[in-house]
Amino acid sequence: MAHYRTRIFDAITTRLSSIPDFSGVGHVSRARTAALTVKQLPAITATWSERQETVTVRPCADLNGEDGYDRRLPIDLIVHFQKGDPDVEFDRLAVLVEKALGTAIKLDGLVIELTLSECRHYIDRATGISLGVGALTYIADYKTVASDPETAAL
Repeated sequence: MAHYRTRIFDAITTRLSSIPDFSGVGHVSRARTAALTVKQLPAITATWSERQETVTVRPCADLNGEDGYDRRLPIDLIVHFQKGDPDVEFDRLAVLVEKALGTAIKLDGLVIELTLSECRHYIDRATGISLGVGALTYIADYKTVASDPETAAL
């Protein structure tokens, strides 16, 4: 098994991969180990590397009374694109992502709640030209047993 975070990321990337614009090999990935090709665009990279997960103690989190953790995981969905008017294209793709995840606020019971917290379209500050990338940040609230980060808590 893997950390509970991995299950959350797997559920998100599976949902995003079912969107026709993002279906196919390499269009949706948790992190990346190589640069994207133009043929892979549009694409989404899901990561939490830019932000930290916060944790607070959750008393009596399992049937034996063991402590657990309430966790808040920020998930950045980096949207890569190259087509048409960048503002309009980012908004078009954001609609697809928001619809897919907005209908799955509990991710089939994996999380307490998955909610959108921020959106951003990146530009070159010196020129104002789009960098062809934007981000939607979601917050996944979930809970695990303290001694077993693979197991959901009560």
